[in-house]
Amino acid sequence: MTSLAEQHRLREALILGGAACAALVLAVALLWMGSRHSGQVERDGAVLPGFANHIDDVRTIAIETSDARFELERDGEGWALAGRSGFPADAAMAERVLQNLANLTFEGSRTRLPSRHPALGLVAPDAGGEATHIEVRDYDGVVRADLIVGQVRGETGVYIRFPGDDQTYAASGTLTLADEPERWMHLDFLALGVESIARVRIRPETGPSYFLERPGLSVRNFALRSPSGWRPITPGAGNGVGAVLSRLRFRDVRRATFTDPSVAAHLAETFGGLQVELQVFADGDDRWATIRAVALTDDAEADALILNETADGWAFLLSDLTIDRLIRPLNEIAIQRNPAPDTP
Repeated sequence: MTSLAEQHRLREALILGGAACAALVLAVALLWMGSRHSGQVERDGAVLPGFANHIDDVRTIAIETSDARFELERDGEGWALAGRSGFPADAAMAERVLQNLANLTFEGSRTRLPSRHPALGLVAPDAGGEATHIEVRDYDGVVRADLIVGQVRGETGVYIRFPGDDQTYAASGTLTLADEPERWMHLDFLALGVESIARVRIRPETGPSYFLERPGLSVRNFALRSPSGWRPITPGAGNGVGAVLSRLRFRDVRRATFTDPSVAAHLAETFGGLQVELQVFADGDDRWATIRAVALTDDAEADALILNETADGWAFLLSDLTIDRLIRPLNEIAIQRNPAPDTP
């Protein structure tokens, strides 16, 4: 026979159990209702339906990051970077971006809470986020693609969302975007090779001009040939200046429309007979270089032609590091043996 206390404990257990069941049912119901009324949309198939049929109609690709905004424009059979006076952009990379956009497919919905966007790298650049905003228009000005692209997912996926919509998605497909304008312009085209440079003549902004030479391919260090009365600080003091054109990357490009004369110059000759001259011009604190190549031998004619076709009419922005090596003053690599005494 059940005691009164046991009946009381049984009744409490039933009440607690019923309450727990009710809470569970309520939670499930709220979750179901939330999913119904949260605005979350499940999508499948292509992220940009029909885009593949309009790739040839695309005229511009606008890319915006937290640090830059630039636009690629189709220029005949190739591409150019708007605002750079038509300097050629990487056409293969532009076409690859368009094809990658066409191949994006939905894998599933993710969060639609703005507070969770940073975790997926989907805070828009105009809000100070790290996402990349890409907008593609055709020749009629019709927007064919408008996406905010976030973090990469593994090797073959990316997080995305549409501007003005907090809903995020996981997408299948690669979409690697060069987010700096200079990475679209092949500004690393000047590369003579570390072992090929035989001699250089430097006219720095300050101090005397000088001449460095390597007498042979097997010789590592550049010797200071002129002016007389100077000796290198170390045996390899001239190597940084001598080999700077072995591989050089510029920061930007513009039309060469300077009216003032150049402030410095660097002329290099290779063992193969290619001569490359950079004239350096000042524009405020910036230094820009024009490039001219000359073939001193028949074997160098093709290389000179390619360089001149790329650089003719253009000026290229030098980084501080490049300036330091390209036109370094003589007194930073050598010591004058018998300097003239200071006059009172």
